[in-house]
Amino acid sequence: MSRSVLLTAAQEDTEVFRSKMEEEHVSILHYPLERYEALEDNADILDALENLEEYENIVHGSKRNAQFWVDWLQEFDKIEEARNQLNLALNQHTADYLEEQGIPAVHPHSQGKAINLLEFMLRIKRIGKTLYPCGDKTAEDLPALLRELDMEVNELVLFTLEGPEENKLEEYRKDFAAHQPEFVIFHSRRSVTRTLAAFPNANFSDPYIISADQAVTDKLEKEDIAVDEQAEGNWSSIFGIIREEL
Repeated sequence: MSRSVLLTAAQEDTEVFRSKMEEEHVSILHYPLERYEALEDNADILDALENLEEYENIVHGSKRNAQFWVDWLQEFDKIEEARNQLNLALNQHTADYLEEQGIPAVHPHSQGKAINLLEFMLRIKRIGKTLYPCGDKTAEDLPALLRELDMEVNELVLFTLEGPEENKLEEYRKDFAAHQPEFVIFHSRRSVTRTLAAFPNANFSDPYIISADQAVTDKLEKEDIAVDEQAEGNWSSIFGIIREEL
């Protein structure tokens, strides 16, 4: 069996993980079954761009969220206005990207958890109106936590989630048929559904199955797929599992 891992998450969600895997000389069978597309001109987006000064914080929950937001800022020449707001990033990867785009960003905690960022906001008393750029099919923790504390948050939808185009999916299937991965990662409940639909004839009894968290494990068990090890809900813990098993 080859030292390889099946990965179906989006390109932009796995940059750091894939880099670490390459350092371990693990072959990555990366077939992104999640593709994100920007929304067309939208009244809510245009309103947020015109009224950035109303927000006390702009919170970036992922590099992908930040990338789509920066695209809009650049298109409407609003980078300078965004720089004048307090930009908060959930993790270092996102903060680094924003810095590269000329937007200073505060990254308060190495773990990259929503609760840590919320605690930081409370500590520095930045509890005013918050702008949270995001997508339309991803449930993110921080906006819900803010609302539990009666904080005003605008979840500004910038992009939508799509699957791969048919020709790309056929390409993935042909390539996958020629390989047998040592590890298979199910990074979300959604990835279970998409992976089984994309590779209906795949044998998941032989590879080492890694589940991202308990919710993913529960879904896999309903599909009669045995989980070998469950991670802690982040890519770092998934990497740790694979490294230990090498």
